[in-house]
Amino acid sequence: MAAPSAYRDPSPVAILLDPKAEIPVGERDIRLEDYLNDKIQTPADFGDLAGLIENVETQKKQLEKQLVEARAKLEESKRASANHNSLILQRAKEFEEQQNNVYKRLMMVISADTPEQAVNRLKGPMEKLRKVDLATEYVELLKEVDDLTKDAHKHLPANPKEALGPYTQLKELAKLLNNLQESAEGAAVHLVNYVDQASTRLWEQMKKIMTDEFESILQKSKWPDSASVPTREWSDCFEKLLDLQYPELMDAREPIILLPMGVLAKTFIQQFKYHFFSDKPTNAANKLGDYFLSWFVGTIENWEPFLRENVGPVLAAHFRGNVLAGNSIYVDPVAAFITALLPVLREKVSSLLKEISNDPGLLSRFMHQLFEFDDTIRIKFSYDAGNVQFGWKGITWEVLDTYFDRWLQVEKDFALQRYQEIIKAPDSIDYDSTSPGKTKYTSVATQVTDLLLTVTKSYNRIRRFRNKMYFLIEIQAEILDQYHGRLSDSLDAYQTILSPLGRRLHGVTKEMQAEVEGIAGLESLCKVYGSAEHIISTLNEWSNEEFFVALWDELQGRAKSASVDDNLAGEMTYTTVKESTSTAVGSDADGSVFDMTIQGFSRLQSRALDFLMQAPKYSFPQAFKPYLSTPQWTTVGDEVPNPSIIAITPELDQPLQTLKLELSFLQRALGFSPFRRIWRATLDALQDLLWSDVLFKQRFTALGAARFMQDVVTMERLVDAPTLGMPKLREGVLLLNLPLTVEDGQPGPSLKDACTELSGSDSEAEAFVVKMGYNYISGHEAKSILRRRVETFDWGVL
Repeated sequence: MAAPSAYRDPSPVAILLDPKAEIPVGERDIRLEDYLNDKIQTPADFGDLAGLIENVETQKKQLEKQLVEARAKLEESKRASANHNSLILQRAKEFEEQQNNVYKRLMMVISADTPEQAVNRLKGPMEKLRKVDLATEYVELLKEVDDLTKDAHKHLPANPKEALGPYTQLKELAKLLNNLQESAEGAAVHLVNYVDQASTRLWEQMKKIMTDEFESILQKSKWPDSASVPTREWSDCFEKLLDLQYPELMDAREPIILLPMGVLAKTFIQQFKYHFFSDKPTNAANKLGDYFLSWFVGTIENWEPFLRENVGPVLAAHFRGNVLAGNSIYVDPVAAFITALLPVLREKVSSLLKEISNDPGLLSRFMHQLFEFDDTIRIKFSYDAGNVQFGWKGITWEVLDTYFDRWLQVEKDFALQRYQEIIKAPDSIDYDSTSPGKTKYTSVATQVTDLLLTVTKSYNRIRRFRNKMYFLIEIQAEILDQYHGRLSDSLDAYQTILSPLGRRLHGVTKEMQAEVEGIAGLESLCKVYGSAEHIISTLNEWSNEEFFVALWDELQGRAKSASVDDNLAGEMTYTTVKESTSTAVGSDADGSVFDMTIQGFSRLQSRALDFLMQAPKYSFPQAFKPYLSTPQWTTVGDEVPNPSIIAITPELDQPLQTLKLELSFLQRALGFSPFRRIWRATLDALQDLLWSDVLFKQRFTALGAARFMQDVVTMERLVDAPTLGMPKLREGVLLLNLPLTVEDGQPGPSLKDACTELSGSDSEAEAFVVKMGYNYISGHEAKSILRRRVETFDWGVL
């Protein structure tokens, strides 16, 4: 049986259909009946009829609202379905087009005879596609560059630190592109250049914006006419410029100008250009650096107090705790100011050198001015260009990169010209050059060492090793070699004139012969000896000076790490440098850059000394000929007088006068040591001559022996030195002068007693010599000496 109408389930169709139009009438009646049965079951329910009607109205509105929403969703679903269908159709169409393209390409491939032909046909379209993709990426990159540039400009001039962010990104992008370009074998040149230029351009624009702001502040303060205490605005803008420059400072490998210091220096740079780049008298080329170098130093001196008082604290505070805090060109205001002014000075120096490089005199003088200027900046302002270890290289370092060869030639020409003037002047021994007892130098030798010293002063401030070695070898060693050759030629000429063979071959005149005899010959030899002595002592002294010690150490350091095939200094080879300086180059032995030169002059000096030791002896045969040939030794007298009152042999007077003059000259010209060596050799030769040609060749009476003894004593007195003399001849003469008889109280033995003692064996003769205290003659020689006494002939003892 069907359920009561009050409990019948509503038709599901009624929920979706419009009750007025789409729900059947029968269905509507049933539902209404069921609703009324459910709500009105008792008469009391009619009392709530109004509430029931209101509730029905509410539900009706809700249903109508739901109906509207359902219809809206239905419309949206229909549109989505239509769009989906349209999209499917479009994709289908695109797929069909692509399929047709693939089909066409496939037909192209299929129609090709070989795979290579198919590939070649596809290259064109593929290359076009690649270019399109690449162009798209280029456009995106250019847009990024433009965005970064605009972003950086937004923060200026208020906040330069924020502007550094996009600038840094742009800079890193430029760096990345450059690195990628290297690996891509130089691809995308224009794009890389554009980004690089954009980065550079942005940095210049940022700097200009900030520097313009600082310049306006300086103009308000009437800088530099009014050097008052900077305002807060001044300090803040100074700081902002430093903030902006921070990345540049951190990346810099060379000293750079601080932006605020560049602005402060701008006015002074304009003044410099006005005075020294215009047609003003201060810009005359022949004035060289007289004006502008002085102006530069004076400007720094004038503004040093202001900079240290006002700029110094700002720099110190900014760089405190920074890695650049130890760099003087950033924390020292004077050093920073110098750095800012140096570029215009370099420009002036460069332009001036172009004008004067062909004028040797001006170029030489200007180079010396530049060296003086560099030293002034280093010493006066403690400027090291941020290089604590090696210091500031100086303006000359940069100048010599271009003009060193030209300057070297100029200085070499001047030095050699001056050397020729020196050697052409009359040469003489300067007896006041040293104290007594020391070898005297010649005027030429003194001037040559003065010239060498001048050359040293020309290059001892050069910092580059190669340049210093060129001056040493090309100029100083050259002058010394020429002077050595001149002195050596003088000795060769002396030897040639004295040599019989040389005289025959070269036709020596009397004038030439006179120049090597007597005092004239000794003087020429003493000039060579003294000159060599002066050069040697000077070079030894220089070898211990700091400059040449440092030069030697640097040379050794380079030589030890190089091979013999390498160049040690510029184009100069290992062998060239070694032959010009020292054989110790490259070894652990001690040495100096003058070793080879000192050795050469030492050999020259030894050679001159050998000639000096022989010179007095050359005249002995001729000078002593009358003395040796005079038969005066057998003179008989009634009584032998005291030897001290006996006059010397007249024929000995002239040779002794000659020896005395030579002795006096050598004593003045030479040092004590060479003088002793010469006179020891001279007296030894004279002793040998008198020993063989007088003592052992002549016969003597007591009076003749006494005269001969007086001659020997007189000759020994020429030299006031106990260790110099003719000791062997003296002992022989003493033995020769033994008396015929010995009275009581007189020292013995007598001549006859001596003959008796010597007539025994050789051992007895030697014992006699020892007893007499003789140290130089032997027993055999003693017998021969006593035989020279005429009195011993009749005794027949010996």
